[in-house]
Amino acid sequence: MMHAERLVRAGFRLASHIAPSHTGRAAFRLFCSPKRSKSLSPGEKRLAAQMRPVMEAAEHRTIEHAGGKVRAYRWRVEDGAPRGRVLLLHGWTGRALVMSGFVQPLLDRGLEVVAFDLPAHGKSSGTQLTLPLGALAMQAVAAEFGPLTGVITHSFGGPIALLAMEGGAPLERGLDVPRIVMIAAPNWLDRVTTLFGNRIGLNERAQSALEGEILRLARRPVEAFRGDAFLRRSRATALVIHDEDDAVVAFDSATALVEGNDTARLMITKGLGH
Repeated sequence: MMHAERLVRAGFRLASHIAPSHTGRAAFRLFCSPKRSKSLSPGEKRLAAQMRPVMEAAEHRTIEHAGGKVRAYRWRVEDGAPRGRVLLLHGWTGRALVMSGFVQPLLDRGLEVVAFDLPAHGKSSGTQLTLPLGALAMQAVAAEFGPLTGVITHSFGGPIALLAMEGGAPLERGLDVPRIVMIAAPNWLDRVTTLFGNRIGLNERAQSALEGEILRLARRPVEAFRGDAFLRRSRATALVIHDEDDAVVAFDSATALVEGNDTARLMITKGLGH
């Protein structure tokens, strides 16, 4: 694996000097392409065995959206009308299964639960995932099942949900969700793209071309994709949960999300990682 990564880095470094625009566009396609495995990881297999009764109890539904189809899951409360509806949204290279531990506690509180595999993840279609594509899929799921009382997200699911709620370009509208819980959510997309570009060896011109693809497709520059700004414009009440030892998303993303947002509060954990 490390040898393959070194080859990719060497290739992009060389191509950045020869054809930076083309290289930046190719890097963008790679940036939006999650590694997709047909089989579960060892950890997911253990979780799948543990949560089999929960997943088998779900209604399965295929929902069309602007970029294809997503597999959605719904758990109904057993007695009476639900008190509300909560959406569970996984992160990059995840699937609805990894959020299934939240299902029964929410049902016990009289809340209907909905989850889905993001585009290019799990049993959903596609090979690429972008923030706008994920947000459009989330809006399609909400339109299918009805208004959401809240959403619980992990990692990249956080900014996807916030964009769906904020509703700015390239979306046509925002999704009204009064409450959101974000676990280990990144705040700055430009930080993510810069780290990615550094990792694969892009020079300045190729990095600019990568970010130009974001501007072309999303109709906003990469630095405009900030979770804290999306959260303020959505006016949702937020609980931000972040671990001090998160080695994937730096802790300052959490502090940025709550600073200047009177409706947001931070819960700090230790030793749990990402």
